[in-house]
Amino acid sequence: MGILTLQQDGKYVISSDRSMTDAPVNRPPKGKPSGDYSVWAGNSWSSQKTDAMTFGTLDEADEYVKANYRLLSGT
Repeated sequence: MGILTLQQDGKYVISSDRSMTDAPVNRPPKGKPSGDYSVWAGNSWSSQKTDAMTFGTLDEADEYVKANYRLLSGT
């Protein structure tokens, strides 16, 4: 699953350009999603951007990803 943080409406969100049914990969995404992407809503992925769990800084979002990678990646 390609997981990355990006800025949305002045806050940082965790996003993914892959579906939970896609095979896992060990390399990071190459950049910002070019099309539709899902956002992390706190306990699941959502296609609704307004459902996104938000962070005040990029560092906070990155730390959350590091601490919760297994949950985010579904592994």
